[in-house]
Amino acid sequence: MKYCLLFIAIIFTSTAFAQQSTKDTNLICWSKNRRLEVADFQMKVAPQVNSFSSAQFSYDYKVVSMFILPKDYKKNITNCFVKNASWINTAKNTDTTLRYQQTLFDLGEIYVRQFRKFVFDNRKKLAFGKVNADDANSQIMNNLAKRKAEYNTDTNFGTNPEKQRAWEITIFKELEALKEFSVE
Repeated sequence: MKYCLLFIAIIFTSTAFAQQSTKDTNLICWSKNRRLEVADFQMKVAPQVNSFSSAQFSYDYKVVSMFILPKDYKKNITNCFVKNASWINTAKNTDTTLRYQQTLFDLGEIYVRQFRKFVFDNRKKLAFGKVNADDANSQIMNNLAKRKAEYNTDTNFGTNPEKQRAWEITIFKELEALKEFSVE
């Protein structure tokens, strides 16, 4: 009985954290139906001569070790854009800049879905402490960082239209392949 109450408390707490983060008006959680807009970049900075934008993304998770994950476990693993930590230079080409930042956001979603898949596939191992969610998350985030660097180099930070389009197609296919692990 004591363990049952503890289990219920853990589920309630993790669900409350997830609901709290999704209600934060400073965050825009990734959605296939919601694209970034100029108004989303709310950090006020002095005009940047050589820079187009800077965006902050938040990759967060609350994983509870258990055999049976709550139905909405995916909502506990989020990919969000942080509005008040992101800025855009509206004197530059905002269409290209928005496309670039959206691509980074989409790229992050691939790796968040990979982590959701890891959690789902390893729920029993997580329950017994045979795998560590923090270690898996670190490895996945390292892979994301490498992939972002590759994207930046290949597209010259989204300014090469041909390469940009090729990346968008690749990212779309990867998101579709992990569709089962989307929140929507």
